[in-house]
Amino acid sequence: MTWRIPAHIPLPEDFQGFDPHSLTPQAEFRSYERHLPHWRKPGASYLTTFRLNDSIPAAILQEMRDEIKGWKHRLLETAAKHQGQLPAEENSAWVEFQRGHLLKLESLLDDGHGECLLRNPGHRHLVELTLHHFHGRRYEMLAFVIMPNHVHALCRPFTGQIVEKLTGSWKRHSSESLNRMTRRRGRIWQQETFDRIIRDADHFRQAVRYIAKNPVQAKLQPEEATVWFNEAIMKANDWTSHP
Repeated sequence: MTWRIPAHIPLPEDFQGFDPHSLTPQAEFRSYERHLPHWRKPGASYLTTFRLNDSIPAAILQEMRDEIKGWKHRLLETAAKHQGQLPAEENSAWVEFQRGHLLKLESLLDDGHGECLLRNPGHRHLVELTLHHFHGRRYEMLAFVIMPNHVHALCRPFTGQIVEKLTGSWKRHSSESLNRMTRRRGRIWQQETFDRIIRDADHFRQAVRYIAKNPVQAKLQPEEATVWFNEAIMKANDWTSHP
């Protein structure tokens, strides 16, 4: 079996994008969760990444946290000088930094550092069950990939749901299941997550293809990762079942 890359990617019903280059009302420019700044908008879709606790070497992780800390200070200072809004050029600078930060993060994760607990199919299955649990009730799950040491999930929270709380719930419940299965205690996931709000239709399709290609880029065999797409993507590509 080979990895499948969708040629046709339909947008979710009532899809909403978000332009980070626009001047952002203070009510929507929030917030700074732990080490990582996040954009938030009701009705938007998000590509979120969470990773195992040992997936990035400690020294490199600290360096990345320091960079984020500097940006946090810079963004807050700039917003304070402009009535709570960020100028377009500062938005652009932040988006470029975020893109570079994401590329660095993904490269490190795909290097396969740490124990890679999720290389085990049984362990991945527990995470998959968690991601599906509230699909259709609290969020619409659009696509995800479970890699040996991290997870990418593309989802759209329903009204009243917040993506970081959903991610926290996924990590909490999957940690409990994984610790029971492996008969161990302790932290499974790193506390922080990284997410990107989906800007437009092209960005949505890029996110889906990124999820599909992640195991290919990491040179994984089919038994080492799990990829899932929603029913609309499956039907558009005439796929009747997941691998």
